[in-house]
Amino acid sequence: MKNYIKKYRTLDERNLQAVKQNISALQNLGAYPKKFNYPITLQFELTGQCNLKCKHCYNRSGDVDRETLMTPEKWCELSRQIVSDGGIFQCIISGGEPLLLGDKLFDIMDILHDDGTSFVVITNSLLLTKEKVKRFAKYRYFWFQISIDGSTSEIHDEFRGVKGSFEKAVNGALEISDVGIPLVIAHTVTPKNLPFVEDMINLAYQLGANSIILGEVMPSGRAYEHKEIILSEDQKNLLYEEIEELGKKYAGKITIQRSAELKIQMERYMNEVNAGGIIRPNGDFRLDCMAPFTIGNVLEKPIKDIWSEKGIDAWKSDAVKNFVAAIDEDLQAGNVKNHVDVDLAL
Repeated sequence: MKNYIKKYRTLDERNLQAVKQNISALQNLGAYPKKFNYPITLQFELTGQCNLKCKHCYNRSGDVDRETLMTPEKWCELSRQIVSDGGIFQCIISGGEPLLLGDKLFDIMDILHDDGTSFVVITNSLLLTKEKVKRFAKYRYFWFQISIDGSTSEIHDEFRGVKGSFEKAVNGALEISDVGIPLVIAHTVTPKNLPFVEDMINLAYQLGANSIILGEVMPSGRAYEHKEIILSEDQKNLLYEEIEELGKKYAGKITIQRSAELKIQMERYMNEVNAGGIIRPNGDFRLDCMAPFTIGNVLEKPIKDIWSEKGIDAWKSDAVKNFVAAIDEDLQAGNVKNHVDVDLAL
């Protein structure tokens, strides 16, 4: 069984090598830049607040001590700054729960939309009404992502901590697909819902999703309090086997994706040209949701200065290389929870 996991690690490593070779070939042809002088994609973590309390949340969203210094007005100011700097290609809207901003969420999106930005929206759908879906329909999307962590209300609601959240997620997903917005379902696989993976894929298909992303729990954030939701090696093997078989069964109907292991994801970022990062609710500019490095704070310095001083070559720093090299060891030792955000010195 362990050899099967190694098979998939090998596939991920081969994909990583292919990415390196493709980028190198394109750069040799002058068809791909060796650096971006300004981010082309940014994730806005609009708030640290959430109306759910999911067992696996790496951000611990909804905890009372979460610091949200970026008010909606500050996000609008930042968006106008980005537009004046030349704009970005993609903005990922997340939280916490971004719909908690109410109408002010659309004020932020409007500024970027009018400049040509396309979006990814990540929501739990608890506040996604018909009226809001109609308003969302005006924007350009890579996809609109709704999290559903069980094929039944019993599984989903228990995992997400609020009764009725399954019904809200399903209804919201239907509304999104009905208006033609590309829908992606994000599904966290745990020992409890592992036996129902095909049921979940079938549900996503019935909801009109273009794709479903099957991801494992990362042992960070709130997941440290719920070790029972983390898959064992044998359970991972079973999941990988199912994804391979179900990918064939549902070909042409819905795309079934799986998240790569954390180390592979980080190594890919290290080998690609750095394209952006995450702006957190306190204004910190973070490299990635799982890499605990900040390169500045947008409440203290303009993005273009943060990027030119640290952002462009951030993934090539020794601190990042050492962090990525030790990921597997740290995960086994349970040390990821001790990784707090640190300023990246270059």
